[in-house]
Amino acid sequence: MATSDGDLTVELLRKRETDKNASQEVGMGTVAVRWALWLPMCLFVGMYLAFLIVWPMASLEKIRTVLLFSAVGKFGIDGGILILFGAPFLLLTIFAILILEVDSRIAAKKGKARGRARLQEQPMVTESLMGMISVAELLWILFFLALFVWMMANYMVTDFKRAEVEKLEPYESVWGVKLKLTGLRLGFIGIVCLNLLFLPVARGSVLLRAIDIPFEHAAKYHVWLGHFMMAVFTLHGLFYMVAWYFEGHLIERILEWPAHEIANLPGLIALLAGIAMWVTSFGWVRNKYNFELFFYTHQLYIVFVVFMAFHVGDFIFNMCFAGLFLFTFDRFLRFCQSRSNTGILSSKLLPCGTYELVIAKPQGMKYHALSFIFLNVPGISALQWHPFSVSSSPYDGDDRLKVLIKPYGEWTHQLQDEVIAAVKPGPCPFAIKAAVEGPYGHESDYFLHYETLILVAGGIGVSPFVAILRDLLHRYQRGQPNLPSDVTLIWAVQKSEELQLLDLVSASTICPDYNQKLNLHVHAFVTRETQPRTLEQAPETSDSNMPDHFKKSRILSSLTNVEASKQPLSILVGTGSNFWISAGLLASLLGYICASILVARYVVEPHEKRGVGAPEFGTGIPLWAKGFFNFMNMVLGVVVFGGAVFALWSYFGNRGSSAVDDEGSRMLLDSDDDGTTLANESGDRLVHPSNTQFGHRPNLRELFEGCAKRQSPGTNVGVMICGPETLQTSVAETCRSFNTVDYKPHKVAFSYHSVSFDL
Repeated sequence: MATSDGDLTVELLRKRETDKNASQEVGMGTVAVRWALWLPMCLFVGMYLAFLIVWPMASLEKIRTVLLFSAVGKFGIDGGILILFGAPFLLLTIFAILILEVDSRIAAKKGKARGRARLQEQPMVTESLMGMISVAELLWILFFLALFVWMMANYMVTDFKRAEVEKLEPYESVWGVKLKLTGLRLGFIGIVCLNLLFLPVARGSVLLRAIDIPFEHAAKYHVWLGHFMMAVFTLHGLFYMVAWYFEGHLIERILEWPAHEIANLPGLIALLAGIAMWVTSFGWVRNKYNFELFFYTHQLYIVFVVFMAFHVGDFIFNMCFAGLFLFTFDRFLRFCQSRSNTGILSSKLLPCGTYELVIAKPQGMKYHALSFIFLNVPGISALQWHPFSVSSSPYDGDDRLKVLIKPYGEWTHQLQDEVIAAVKPGPCPFAIKAAVEGPYGHESDYFLHYETLILVAGGIGVSPFVAILRDLLHRYQRGQPNLPSDVTLIWAVQKSEELQLLDLVSASTICPDYNQKLNLHVHAFVTRETQPRTLEQAPETSDSNMPDHFKKSRILSSLTNVEASKQPLSILVGTGSNFWISAGLLASLLGYICASILVARYVVEPHEKRGVGAPEFGTGIPLWAKGFFNFMNMVLGVVVFGGAVFALWSYFGNRGSSAVDDEGSRMLLDSDDDGTTLANESGDRLVHPSNTQFGHRPNLRELFEGCAKRQSPGTNVGVMICGPETLQTSVAETCRSFNTVDYKPHKVAFSYHSVSFDL
């Protein structure tokens, strides 16, 4: 039966309405599921904080005792402590995986940001020893300090009363007992901090991914907590040592390593290792002296954790088990990912000295325009890993990603030499072997949530913004709706040669009519030149009058890797399959439980039964050995049980991702149909004499005000900064000024986002 055009139109409208209703139903269902998962997570966090608040209260001692003995009676002392202090974080991790799975199956689109900047995007303190602090971070810091003061005040009131009436040894004094009790409580708080310390540095942490805090941002929380924790642990040790000194037993006490009591010597070793990491982590050491000194000294965290286990034994170790377990799981996953060599498909070396590496990745691997990777080149150093922002868009090609590297330190200069040597003609061209971890970063392209963007870059800090511009151009070319329509790029460089980096954004090649879709403003500033060496004073911008530095950037060397391995990035990545990550996590936890049961049954219990007249703290197996067994059970659970799951993941995942073939690799630069060609001489360049200024830095206030005047009241402008610390501070101060004192004239908010990676 024939169908008329009218009937067909009606049918299409009905189908569109049905699809719309189904989409709305799915959207509502997704929101309901996400809330059903988020509410328990918030409940777990609230219960854990409430637990810490009420734990030191003397008035609740009976309830605390009943709770503790109830948990110990059901699960044993080790299991009871683990349930009370570790279960909330393990449950949070499971729910975070479920949230990520829901979000991956049905991408919930967020509306455009409007009104005031959110608390976490509002700079509050711009210059301090802790760096830039947002309003939300300041509130959390104040809450954390208030919790510390609350716990110590409750402990000290109870302990000082006890010291007044407690029967003392002949060599003890009341104030000495008070010092030791204060040191004991500080040690407990330090253990609580240690449980939290490793969570922000788990690069692929599902917890961080669920709340969309990328590793480069979470690292500063690790730094803050590390400073506080080491201050607490240092006071913990000092208070005991001062008391022992005045009792006349300092050396004897320090060297004690008893079988069934707290061992002081391993505690001292752990403290010294922690102090070494602490001292070398300060910025004046990392920047003024040697970053490698900081990096290698920080590997002492293994010594710190192992000797801390010797010091406190098994049940106290379980107070910080959850954080250490999740970090060990993530560390082993990254170790497995980085074992295979990754193919570097090609390299471009620009006259300014910056080089671009094209890295093979498996098709379908998820990353965003603001993602970053960690790169290791065994030929330079087998231990050093350096972070680099991805400079390509996911739309540039499904089998590759790109990074821009500018030689600054010793490692990057050595890599530059490797690239230059590799591209020379010879029998074995471009045989650079590399290992890669990542990609890491935000779970979403959050820059798409703003109608207006301001991108502020310093030098090579333009790399992530090259990726953003390319991503936006690709999206406009594909006709995607609801994209940022006003983008301002403010870029400061030292010398004009660096301006060639923006030629990697060949706007007309990607989106020929981008000028009609995107309002793009580029402001370039060359700070150490009053004018380019070949710049003519005439303001004309035609090709015939354009100075050499603004003409087509010449690639000094560009060669495809036809000899080295073409293997793509490993699929074992923090943003990989939620199913395999959850399976590996549960298997690792099961492995820890099985190992603990076997050790307890066949090692600990037989010795305890033979123990006669054992001291108070245990029998048979020394307390420090039980702590070490607990640590090794955790490691074995992750390596053996988790490793078996990772092996299956790698096998089944690699069956679907093949290496890049030689023919495709050879054609990479010749075809270059992914839109990564350099800007040509037909007016395609984003940087030219008319938008470049020499001899001074950008006036951020003037540029921000110009952007604000173009916006309607209530607009929320996304501000992203990637550059040196001084530039970050200036941008943060400008955002804070426009959001507070100067908000009323324009009623335009500026949401601050740091894209810089600082350790």
